[in-house]
Amino acid sequence: MSRGPDKRKRTMSPASLANLKPGPGFQSGNAINRTHGARSEGLIAPLAEQYLAELQREFPQASERVLRLQARRLAKLERLAGWLEAHGEIRHQRRGEVFEASKLEESITAAFLTTQHRLEAQREQARSDRGATLARIVDAEQLG
Repeated sequence: MSRGPDKRKRTMSPASLANLKPGPGFQSGNAINRTHGARSEGLIAPLAEQYLAELQREFPQASERVLRLQARRLAKLERLAGWLEAHGEIRHQRRGEVFEASKLEESITAAFLTTQHRLEAQREQARSDRGATLARIVDAEQLG
């Protein structure tokens, strides 16, 4: 077959294109191809809101932005943990391959714990600052 200028290009006529109908496809939010759901905003958002409320009670002095990130991490970890409990961590025993969900869980856990340690340190610092302030007030009242 020649590749010259007279080579005919394949085109579909408009009438043929009009006969094409989309297949059943997947609707938005379908669960058929979902694995662990840690990347599904529809599954993560409600869980994250629950965790955000808990974190705000636990760390009232913390930045809302940081707490929102922590809440999302917790929500993702919950989804991943459920999936991994059902499927296991190891994809292939002989080769020792782990599921991508397991790797993702490790990564999110490391980020969560790093931030959590910082939040706890800030909370303890705030408590000790309040204690020192209270001690100064008591000392001033005793002297006065």
